[in-house]
Order: sequence, then structure tokens, then C-alpha cells
Amino acid sequence: MKTSILLIGDEDRTNFYMEVLCTEGYSVSKIRWEELYQEQDSGLETSTMIIGVVDENHDNPIVEELQWLMEQKEGIVPIIVITSHATPEQMVAWLDQGANDVIIEPIQWKVMMARIRNLLRVFANAARTDEEVIVVHDLKVNLRSRRVSRAGEYLMLTPKEYELLEFLARHVNEACTRGTILREVWGYDFAMDTNVVDVYIKHLRVKVDKGRDIKLIHTVRGIGYMLHTS
Repeated sequence: MKTSILLIGDEDRTNFYMEVLCTEGYSVSKIRWEELYQEQDSGLETSTMIIGVVDENHDNPIVEELQWLMEQKEGIVPIIVITSHATPEQMVAWLDQGANDVIIEPIQWKVMMARIRNLLRVFANAARTDEEVIVVHDLKVNLRSRRVSRAGEYLMLTPKEYELLEFLARHVNEACTRGTILREVWGYDFAMDTNVVDVYIKHLRVKVDKGRDIKLIHTVRGIGYMLHTS
């Protein structure tokens, strides 16, 4: 079965990329950005990769669209943004909100196709199963993509912050001792005089709970920490 790629963008530019991708053996469908929310049978449901083409003078920074696409595809389909121009701030925003890669034109075709193949390999074994997304209140931890969102807002976590949050999410409503966390997240097999767990919990609270009415990360006095809604 051919890999199905959904192109999003202005028709003239998507036609160009569609021709190239079809030549490479991919099955391609396309829609415009303004049709994204209406066109449910456009290929979104069956796509195994999404490529968004953004013009230099595109009025919409597509951050909301990327968030919506991530929610629809549950973070298990790679998303590439192709653009003729982008500031570093725009690129960071796109990557933070769901894009897996940003490619700046002019395109080096062999490099682009290699990047597409690489992302498809990375996501090849991803499957939508209940066990792959842990939900705690409005927090979603995607075990496949290692992406975390709260109330639809994607959170930018460091690798170790993610591992700590994933551990707490796998043990939701359980009091986890600092020693257990050190062993399971940091790989320490013996007790250590360190406050690394407390420091990382503090960082996580800023990103997960700050400014929100319902706090999810709780201190269990004399024991450690717990992820739950109270």
C-alpha cells in the first residue's frame, strides 16, 4: 500500500509538490488551509504524513492549525512545514505546536525526500491504541510521540522532564517516593543525597500547573509526589 500524504496550502504550490511526491511513488491528496476544518474526507483520516506549505506573506501563522492537526491525528502522524521564509521565532512556534520538521525553500530534493523517509520510519510503528495516550483530567501524555498537551496546549518539555511526567502518569493516583523516582527515571540503584527530583518537579509544575485552576502535581508529605486531580 502506498504511503498517503496530505498536502495543505495554496493550489499552485501544492500542485507542484504533489507532482514531485507522486513521482516518488506516494499517494497524495491536497486541500487549502481555509478548508482544513470543513473537509473531513480530504485525506486527513487516512494520511500517514501531513505537509503544510506556507507562503512568505501568509497571514495565518498556522499555530492553531498545527495544534488541531495534532489533536486529530493524536500525535502519531508526522507533520512537515515547508515555507519560503520564516523567522527563527516562527520556526520555534511551529515546532513547539506540532511540526516535526520545518524545511525552508529553495528545496534540495534529495535531502527533502530523505527527511520524509526518515520521519516515516520513525512513525512507522505508531498505532492508535488506548494504552499509548495517558489522560489525566485535561492532560494528555502520548507515549509514542512523547508529546504532552494540557487543555489542547502543547507543552515544551525537556527529555528528562518528559520521562519524569510519564513515570508519574503511568502511576497516576499513586504516591511515588523520591527513591523510586530516582531509580526509575534517573537509573540510580542506591539512595543519593540529591534534590534533583525536587528541582525537576518544580520545573514541571511551572509548565503543567502554573496559571491553572486545577493542579495535577501534588506533594505527598514525607513520601514524594503524585499526579492526580483533587
